[in-house]
Amino acid sequence: MSEKSHMEYRKRRVKRLKRMILTAVFLLIMLPIALSIWLMCELHARENELAEITAQYEAQLQITEGLQERLDEEIASAKEAYDELLAQIPPDTDIGEEVSETAEQTEEEEDNIRRVYLTFDDGPSAYTGQILDILDEYEVKATFFVTGTQVENNPDMCREIVKRGHSIGMHSYSHVYSDIYKSKDNFIRDYIKIRDVIAQTTGVTPDIYRFPGGSSNTVSRTDMDELCEYIEGEGVRYFDWNISSGDATRSALTPDKITYNCLSSVGNFKNAVILLHDTGTKYTTVQALPGIIEGLTAMEDTQILPITEDTEVVQHRKSKEIE
Repeated sequence: MSEKSHMEYRKRRVKRLKRMILTAVFLLIMLPIALSIWLMCELHARENELAEITAQYEAQLQITEGLQERLDEEIASAKEAYDELLAQIPPDTDIGEEVSETAEQTEEEEDNIRRVYLTFDDGPSAYTGQILDILDEYEVKATFFVTGTQVENNPDMCREIVKRGHSIGMHSYSHVYSDIYKSKDNFIRDYIKIRDVIAQTTGVTPDIYRFPGGSSNTVSRTDMDELCEYIEGEGVRYFDWNISSGDATRSALTPDKITYNCLSSVGNFKNAVILLHDTGTKYTTVQALPGIIEGLTAMEDTQILPITEDTEVVQHRKSKEIE
């Protein structure tokens, strides 16, 4: 090999080594950056998940503590209504006992009716069509609290929800807690976006809302009382839940476990609002749905209904306007 050829070979080798060194340096710089971005995304997702799970736990705790109080109130209200009815009967009537028995029977029949509301958050998704088909098969109506981004991704399915006679409600536009709850102004902007996108897509202006994480969430940087009052001031009612399916956890529950979670405590409530999720990662919820419906319809004096203007609200945090 000539000296000139040897020099050219050495130059090419040096260039290759430089490229390898530069590539290695670039990777050493970019890999930590990419890893940091990935970790931040994972942390953000876990924060949202933790917030929702925490809200569910706190809500169930509040519900459990308040069951006896509500039961006492209902008993007192029923007794008051019964006393008022007796007071309307003339003293000399000879059918007082019959009227009393009839009133008691009527009140007992009304009190025995349990109303159950299946609610699906976060859709529409790739599984919404299957959920709608199952509901149709059992002739059951439900309520879908949708997000704006998903409505824009699945406008036809959003319209199908309304077309098939189900109730549709707002569950924020972005579902990004750190943005929605950063300030009241942020919340209002998000609320207007989800309201308008549903109205423009379906022709129906929604009048029910579910806060991401529930009204009892503890991650909001804004006073939730203010947000609850704002929603009520818009002529919109917000609904939480008193039964959680547990399908919001990162680890997928089995269909049997989801079914058990939905049915095991229904008997504790006259108005049971069940929290389910309609997302592309919740297929076990779809699998559990037939068993949930069959279990509910097998219960005596139980109706499965969509949320309407006549539905009694279930709220973890009451707005001051209601109080």
